[in-house]
Amino acid sequence: MQIASRRIVWNEGGRGTVVEVEMTPATGLYIRFLVRTVNQDPFAVSWGDGTSADVAYRTGDIYIDHTFARHGRYKIRFDHVSGIGFRPLDGMAQFSYDAAPISIVDYSNLLDGVPSGAFKRAVNLERFIAPNAKWIGQRPFAYCAKLKEVKLGEVVIHYDGSFQYCTELEKFETISTGQCWSYVWEGCTKLRELRLGSVYQFATRDFSNTPNLMDIWIGDKTVEQIKQVAPTGNIVAGYGAKFPWNANASCRFHGTNGIVLGDGTVIHE
Repeated sequence: MQIASRRIVWNEGGRGTVVEVEMTPATGLYIRFLVRTVNQDPFAVSWGDGTSADVAYRTGDIYIDHTFARHGRYKIRFDHVSGIGFRPLDGMAQFSYDAAPISIVDYSNLLDGVPSGAFKRAVNLERFIAPNAKWIGQRPFAYCAKLKEVKLGEVVIHYDGSFQYCTELEKFETISTGQCWSYVWEGCTKLRELRLGSVYQFATRDFSNTPNLMDIWIGDKTVEQIKQVAPTGNIVAGYGAKFPWNANASCRFHGTNGIVLGDGTVIHE
């Protein structure tokens, strides 16, 4: 879905932000989340096993942890949070419970960003739905090998490698894209199309190793601006990056006045 003047509406039903996890002998029974709150307010968490907690706001990074009594699948619900993850920065330690998440869905429209490295190598995560997400940190979903579906809002910025090597990613929806740093979709080998809305910047190797990516829709740029040859308004070259940002030669970039292939050929005006 791509409607410039409206937000994506998620109608599955539910409340809060729900993280479905499967705790196995490989993940262990312990899990810990980094939580960002709304307006420095308290938040609540229900662990899906009959226990819950109300948590007061405190300064600094807020972590909350839990140990389940037995292995199984649980739906953890966070109420009144603006961000969740396992870590705030890329490069921090990985944990056995990184493999626990199966699905993350924000029904509240309060989740507005994902910290860097938050779910890196969450190898069993299949979908991430956040209709109001505005910023995506460095590699928060990198190497999520089973991630198939992503829904975002009006994204102001994707930092480096947001979805790098999400090799199963097939469905990616957003309202607008804004600024992309490097390697955002590098290695998304199953990805076939991207509907990005307005775009301000691409950078180094954003579409590298995406052999099946054949259509990229850019809602606010002409063919000339996509190719970076117009007198004004061109897509900004992050780190000096040039069209087509390592997309394959047959990839079709759809602008407001035509289509240009990754090899620079204009096939429709």
